[in-house]
Amino acid sequence: MSNLGLVRSFADDCLYIKKEKGKIVLLVLVYIDDMAVSGPNGHYIVSFKELLGNDFEITDLGELKFMLGILITRDRHNHLIYLNQSAYISQILTQFGLQDATPVSTPLLVKNNLSTTQSPQSEAEKQAYKNYAGDIHYLSLVGSLLFATQTRPDIQFAVNLVAQFGGNPGIAHLEATKRILCYLKGTIDLNLVLGRRMKGGFDLVGWTDSNWAQDPDDRRSTSEFAFDVGGGVISWSSKKQPTVATLSVEAEYIASANATKEAVWLRTLL
Repeated sequence: MSNLGLVRSFADDCLYIKKEKGKIVLLVLVYIDDMAVSGPNGHYIVSFKELLGNDFEITDLGELKFMLGILITRDRHNHLIYLNQSAYISQILTQFGLQDATPVSTPLLVKNNLSTTQSPQSEAEKQAYKNYAGDIHYLSLVGSLLFATQTRPDIQFAVNLVAQFGGNPGIAHLEATKRILCYLKGTIDLNLVLGRRMKGGFDLVGWTDSNWAQDPDDRRSTSEFAFDVGGGVISWSSKKQPTVATLSVEAEYIASANATKEAVWLRTLL
């Protein structure tokens, strides 16, 4: 990449940037043997592909429409980009035998306090779980849902919650996990929209919150944040805090510190 005049981004090792006269003319994202190229001028894109093709055998798929399981649709008139994982969601629905399941309107039941007390303890309870789960492997299902959070921030909290019981899942945990997939089935056509959807510029705006001492097992809190640029959400997280917060304001400070670190990284990236 350096031979082609690109410099690796300080914030992301997969991002390469080319500048001329202080302005960005080319952006290249690399993931193993997949590559996405973007820039304000088509001349630089064509030139980059030609130069790369001189040294490597490449396949030019044209305008970016599908990458890493994500459907990418551009609305050039309104300057918007839509990201959708409907094909992937359909695939995992079939994989886990829920293609005919009834859709639900929320990823979690209201006041669904999952805990380790719902994990099987006796041999009879473990056998009951195996009978209920059938061919479904809990960690495989959770991992599939984690991949779907790339474009679905609405399931981030729920997936983070069920992932905590991967060591010894019970029937209640698997039911909650399957419910997330049923929710995705009912909202399969939702898109993550990027672009200028609000008046003004592309300022980075973030929100952070915490749910104080809501874990029934260890009373740890969960930190959450979301950042958007121009009205499109670009980064989000829901993560259990590493320590017990004795006050709600302490939980908020921990969450704010976590969000601040993300904001610093995003500022560096942008």
